[in-house]
Amino acid sequence: MLNNVVLDVVIGLVFIYLLYSLLATIVQEMIASRFALRARMLQKALRRMLEDDAGKGANEPNTYSAANYLREARDNTKWFFKPFSSADSLLYKFYSHPSIKYLGEGKLYKKPSYLHGHNFSQTLIHLLRGEDYDGRSQNESELIRQALEKNTLDINNETLKQLKLLFADSRQDSYLFKHKLEDWFEETMQRTTGWYKKQSQVILIIIGFVFAVAFNVDSIAIAKILMKDKKAREQLVQLAVSRQKEYGAIVDSVKKITVIRTETKTDSSTVTKIDSIIQSNPSDKYLDSAYNMLRGDAETVQGILGLRGIASKKDSGVCKELLAGFDSAIKKTTDSEKRNQLIDARKKASECCLTSVQSSSPYQTNSFIVFIGWLITAFAISLGAPFWFDLLNKLVKLRESGPQAKNTSVIDNAVVTDSGSNPVKDNNNLDIKG
Repeated sequence: MLNNVVLDVVIGLVFIYLLYSLLATIVQEMIASRFALRARMLQKALRRMLEDDAGKGANEPNTYSAANYLREARDNTKWFFKPFSSADSLLYKFYSHPSIKYLGEGKLYKKPSYLHGHNFSQTLIHLLRGEDYDGRSQNESELIRQALEKNTLDINNETLKQLKLLFADSRQDSYLFKHKLEDWFEETMQRTTGWYKKQSQVILIIIGFVFAVAFNVDSIAIAKILMKDKKAREQLVQLAVSRQKEYGAIVDSVKKITVIRTETKTDSSTVTKIDSIIQSNPSDKYLDSAYNMLRGDAETVQGILGLRGIASKKDSGVCKELLAGFDSAIKKTTDSEKRNQLIDARKKASECCLTSVQSSSPYQTNSFIVFIGWLITAFAISLGAPFWFDLLNKLVKLRESGPQAKNTSVIDNAVVTDSGSNPVKDNNNLDIKG
């Protein structure tokens, strides 16, 4: 086993980034489910396909300016609360069609989060050929041609032009036109996956910074602690090694829940594969269980490092006020028996508050450096749990493949178990419940 200080420090940091990346991803998934972010991203893609761009600067895709970013943020906010421009729009008619309408989960989440190319093409053809088509006496291709020529659906100019081009490329054959529509949809969905990943990364950065501040995950301070404190370093490495299996299962789930589409073909075998991925998404119960385990590990890591979060600092002030109240009551009490009772109560309260009334970490004396440490953590979390899990596996294998150290010390007074709920003693021998 390779006993290298720098390697152990890196393993400790990578494990912490993995831990908080998993926590952030689970929180992000809760947000995505609550606000139907996948369904909204799909609707954004369909809006790009079925409605013309509106507003100044819409035809300037390569123009990057603050005004364009603000305009896009404004439009996204508007579409969030008002998803359709009007009831006459092609997008509204598309979502109102039974083949799309009943793919939604229910009244609360009316719009589907996933859509296949054949659903898209079939629905558009149904709209274009009209409700009177019976499949026997009428020619489907001719009905589509007339609908496009007369613009019976009141389609926007650019969208109508695109549909006419696709229909012409298919030699005005409805069967070939269906496949052209599916190809168009799949190309758009490939880009939509990139949009969703970009959105997820932005959300992860925000959640990551909130976590970094709330739990005081200062990368710079943590690196200093691990470099100087052998006991903390060894405890963290041991915890990282013991959690590989459990975290691997969570990472596999994370890979599934962050996917919109994994294939772009629409043959029956591929559709089956996509459906199986959608159905294998972890349940809310599993996510809650994973979150609780990770939250316990986060508290364990805080105990090992001796870094306090915002909650601990707030509790520290409350405890000081509580102890001051006991001191005042003891001074005013003349009854000896009551005085002894107050002294005993004060002693117990002091023990409970011992963790909270610790002094601040000596590794965090400069507020600006602490802020930079939080930012580093936030950006590290945004890289995602799969990245950090793969890196952790490689580092652990490297550590285990090295020569056995001659004088490897045993971790004293450290208890790290697989459950993550047993106490782990920190640098000051304080029991922190996970």
